[in-house]
Amino acid sequence: MSMLLKTKELAKEVSESIMNEANGLKEKGIQPRLATILVQGDPASEYYAKAKEKKAHQLGIAFDLITFGPEVTEQRLLEEIERLNQDSAVHGIMLEFPVPKHISVQKCSDAIAPVKDVDGISSANKLACMTGGTGIYPATPQACIRIAKHFGFTLKGKHVVLVGRGETVGRPLMQLLLRENATLTVCHSHTQNLAAHIASADLLMTAAGHAGLITADMLHPDLVVIDAGINETETGITGDVVREAAEAVQAITPVPGGVGTLTTVLLFENLMLAAKLQKTTDSAQGRSVPGQVFDHRIRDFLKDAASSSPTPGGGSIAALSAALGASMGSMVANITSGPKFEHVQEQMAEIVQLMQSAIAESESFLRKDMESFSGYMAALGLPKSTDEEKQARSTALQKAAVQAASVPLHLMKRSYEIMTALGQVTEQVNKNVISDLGIALIMLDAAVQSAWITVEINLGSIKDTAVRSSFETTGEELSSRSAALKLQVLQQIKEKLV
Repeated sequence: MSMLLKTKELAKEVSESIMNEANGLKEKGIQPRLATILVQGDPASEYYAKAKEKKAHQLGIAFDLITFGPEVTEQRLLEEIERLNQDSAVHGIMLEFPVPKHISVQKCSDAIAPVKDVDGISSANKLACMTGGTGIYPATPQACIRIAKHFGFTLKGKHVVLVGRGETVGRPLMQLLLRENATLTVCHSHTQNLAAHIASADLLMTAAGHAGLITADMLHPDLVVIDAGINETETGITGDVVREAAEAVQAITPVPGGVGTLTTVLLFENLMLAAKLQKTTDSAQGRSVPGQVFDHRIRDFLKDAASSSPTPGGGSIAALSAALGASMGSMVANITSGPKFEHVQEQMAEIVQLMQSAIAESESFLRKDMESFSGYMAALGLPKSTDEEKQARSTALQKAAVQAASVPLHLMKRSYEIMTALGQVTEQVNKNVISDLGIALIMLDAAVQSAWITVEINLGSIKDTAVRSSFETTGEELSSRSAALKLQVLQQIKEKLV
């Protein structure tokens, strides 16, 4: 008889830790709260939502169940998600799946603020999981790793066969396994001779969502099986591995009572992390999450930029430089006020408005830069077993490469426009802040030159020669003009400082 990897006790340990964290937050006047959005019509989703509500109450966590009928529009769901994003009393947001076909799953997932995305389904958190950056990772993949470690099964150097490459479990689990230095084989619906792959495995992890896919004759006595499959059958809930397999392996997670039991608890552990990531708690570590960088402290952004994560990277730094330059420009215009400058008040007001718009756009550029990297990495991970898959992957990579170059190119254009506007008011601004105007130009030029390097690094991946040539010509011209304008304005400023 093999060892059954029941997770009841492990889930209890994690639950106790969560309750302690929740109590700590309550002592500071913060009630952890999870909001779950449910579109009615799927009995299983309604059951799981109620189960989460019950668990939340056991843990001392507030739970809001927000229900909509199946006729709800996508726009209405997006509005509700945004309302919850803005509600500081809500620390986590979940959208129960499935949703009606007229609603975009990815659009709704990405609408959830990454710091409140306890399911880890937004593009920003997927990117964080892929790169090892700060973020909230999906609970089920975490549960698989946690179970293996808890029961003493080493992943480092071991041959792990993963069956399933879905967006919610398989793909993020791949990244977590590689981070554990496992030797990984990924099998999927196109894999031939699945049994042969399993035969050489030390551990088998399944997330295929196919009841009975793995039969007892595919297994061997030294194998450890972690079954993340959840399938509803006439005989009840079952995994991807047949129940008879318990006699054929060294150890196996039961279904139910294994991965699913721990996953539910880890969702609330993610909620505790979400609460820490948000500014609503004094004890927050303030780590920045992709897409929310402007909401965090400078020290934390620098910490993330200095980490091993590729985001925030050069494109993000360029966008931040543009925001800093525009901020200085706005300050200069704001200080150019009073009776002495009454004749230029209208012009200064326009500059302030332009600078504030540029600051907001810089945040958008920063977010788009991180998203474009995420898109490229996602395209890189697409399957390439068949000619059809190779073609689809190649098309996706080209689209991602163009996007990765076009975002910083647009930043270059906008930064140069802002520089031009500031250069035109050199003679009008308050001389007491003329040096700050120079700093604004320096930072904006830094944004242009930094963005240009980002464009250049992506040009080699663009196969369309017309697009590549257009990007290159535009980038070179903007880089040259920006550098010349900066020197020209700085010379004017230095003459005024004498």
